Amino acid sequence: MDNRLLDIFEDWEDKLDNDEWYFSNSFESITKEMSPEVAFNYIPNVIEVLYKLEEDYLIWETIYFLITLYCIADTTQIHPLLESNWSTLTNHIKNYKDSYETPFKELMYRLRIKQ
Repeated sequence: MDNRLLDIFEDWEDKLDNDEWYFSNSFESITKEMSPEVAFNYIPNVIEVLYKLEEDYLIWETIYFLITLYCIADTTQIHPLLESNWSTLTNHIKNYKDSYETPFKELMYRLRIKQ
């Protein structure tokens, strides 16, 4: 697990109050100058964090970060960790209506996954 990613979620409300682009800037600090291979290999870090999150807003932002990683990786290949845990992740995300209805469905579309 990458501590830089975990640190983003510490005191996030205060940080977001001070910077409306907090998540975008924070995630960009991780992806800056990432090669496609590094981005693809970073995906398991994000999957692990998604399982731990229980706030719809944080899940929303993190799914969009995952989509960004797939864009940088320039692939629709499903990472093996994501593939083996897809149903578990789906069941978790379904508990968060907004995140499930928008970014999660965009992720499914990006990866060509049928419902």
